Amino acid sequence: MFEGRTEKSGESVMGWPKAVPADFSWKGLTVRCAAANCPVRFNMQPAWLAKYRGVQFQQRWYHSAECLEGALVQALLPLLVPSRNPAVRAHRLPIGLLLVKRGAITPEELREAVRLQNEAGAGKLGYWLRQLTNLTEDQICMALSQQWGCPVFPLERHVISTSVGQSVPFPILAAAKAVPAFASLGGRQWHVAFSDHVDHTLLYAIEEVLDCRTLPCVSRESAVKESLELLRKNSAGKETCFDTLRDPDEMASTICNYAAQMEIRKLKLVRAAGYVWAALHRQDGRRDLLFRLGAETVIPLPDGTGTPKAKVRPVDIRRDAVCGPSRVL
Repeated sequence: MFEGRTEKSGESVMGWPKAVPADFSWKGLTVRCAAANCPVRFNMQPAWLAKYRGVQFQQRWYHSAECLEGALVQALLPLLVPSRNPAVRAHRLPIGLLLVKRGAITPEELREAVRLQNEAGAGKLGYWLRQLTNLTEDQICMALSQQWGCPVFPLERHVISTSVGQSVPFPILAAAKAVPAFASLGGRQWHVAFSDHVDHTLLYAIEEVLDCRTLPCVSRESAVKESLELLRKNSAGKETCFDTLRDPDEMASTICNYAAQMEIRKLKLVRAAGYVWAALHRQDGRRDLLFRLGAETVIPLPDGTGTPKAKVRPVDIRRDAVCGPSRVL
């Protein structure tokens, strides 16, 4: 007589070892290279070794930087497509009408500001309204808060943490006119302050790279400028910027060279504020590679403010004396 136990239950039968449970799976215990042309693709490796070998990219594992290059080219192609002019978000009320409704300006002042803006062909409506009226930055912030559906963050009353600000490369923050205003304990939630417009590509990029949740808010334009200047002065400058490298094959080759030399274990690739941001993670920190997608032209205002047309530099900005797009010395 057999002892009254069944194999399905996983218990012993006449002293034999327990049978493998029916819901057991080897999936997750082993890993293999995701590159189709990898010479050792079908050699299974223990999954725990992936923490110490190869590179994780887009939820897949590549056993070497050479195998990663093909996947990088495919991932870069949609990021390099020239972006069309973003459609103006349909707000319930334009900023001018919100200010009129709040009693901050009169309809006549609004019409005159719009006329001056159209004649100059540059400058935000708030700039022209402040030239004509006693409108304050706080009043503009409150109106933008209502228009964007974001809270107002009193950035001028807080000291921006250098460590928090440097978590995102400064060139990206400067291009988006944004500042990390506050990060919760542990960095799981970030508040990002904007003064010009909410850049959702930046919010998504921060979430992807830093594995956190981002929330937009609005702050005074002068406070954002002061915070950006503070971050610029204290920037560690660990990022490497490429101003003229925009070919996907060369970009992928450059990233793979850095990945091989630095022995990175995880790679994140996102687009944010006119840059392709490659975040190379390794055990002792992160290295950022920025590929500029193009320069924007800003028409100077009549009083001389504004940014002149950006010039494309003949060589890429390298902070580590890297020569050539595909070699790391």
